[in-house]
Amino acid sequence: MPALFFPRRYPPLLRVAVLIVLSTFVSVFSEKHPNIESVSLTMAYPVQWISMQEISFWQQANNYLQSRAALASENVRLRAELIRAQPKLLEADILRNENRQLLALLDSIPQPPGKVAVAQVIAQNFSPGSQLLVVNMGARAGIFVGQPVLATGGVAGQVVSVSPMSSEVALLSDLDSSIPVQPADSDTPLLVDGRGDIDSLAVPFQPRNTSLKVGDRLVTSGLGGRYPPGLHVGTIAAVIHNGDQPFAQIAVRPAVRLGQLSTVLMLWDRPSPQPVVTP
Repeated sequence: MPALFFPRRYPPLLRVAVLIVLSTFVSVFSEKHPNIESVSLTMAYPVQWISMQEISFWQQANNYLQSRAALASENVRLRAELIRAQPKLLEADILRNENRQLLALLDSIPQPPGKVAVAQVIAQNFSPGSQLLVVNMGARAGIFVGQPVLATGGVAGQVVSVSPMSSEVALLSDLDSSIPVQPADSDTPLLVDGRGDIDSLAVPFQPRNTSLKVGDRLVTSGLGGRYPPGLHVGTIAAVIHNGDQPFAQIAVRPAVRLGQLSTVLMLWDRPSPQPVVTP
């Protein structure tokens, strides 16, 4: 490495002596010329400024890296908390949805005609002609074949098979379904049959000059003893008078959204009061 002031060929003592003389000269010159200190400070300022900027830069860089690391750590912590909270949030959404459905059931059937129990739909089968649900209540809960099933709006169907822990419900739209009804404002006996269409039922065997019209509400008549009277079944959506056919074609819109059920009410009829026997 080359020497800073003197080549290495000069003896060390000579170099030291020259530096001593130079230092003495600078000291004497500084005493006689006071402004030399100001000049030296001025000349040193750029070096000092660059040094301070470097120190400031490294401090800012260090603060930035520390802040970034803290933010990254906080982000990881919040993500972990969110992952832990997601099941609880999902459970809260499910409970909130179930509560809305239960409130809707209570609003649509404020005074059930008997004992009721809430059941959850656990499976559906909407194959052509077959409109079935499976609910999470069975024989152990007292469910029986033929038991009426209600939902928000009115009648949904009836139980057709029972196992100890679950039961199968045939909806009103099932091809084998038929329920005795009557117009809400008269006692005319009618039937509403399933057509295999989740959104449409039918009133069969009505003459072409039937008095039924679009908008008429149909309710259970109580005939047959399976369904209590007065439960909403549906509303007439279309009445087609075809001159070539002996009967009118009457379509009924179900009172219940049969394809969107997740909660239903299992109904036990209120027992009839026994007559009082007097001696």
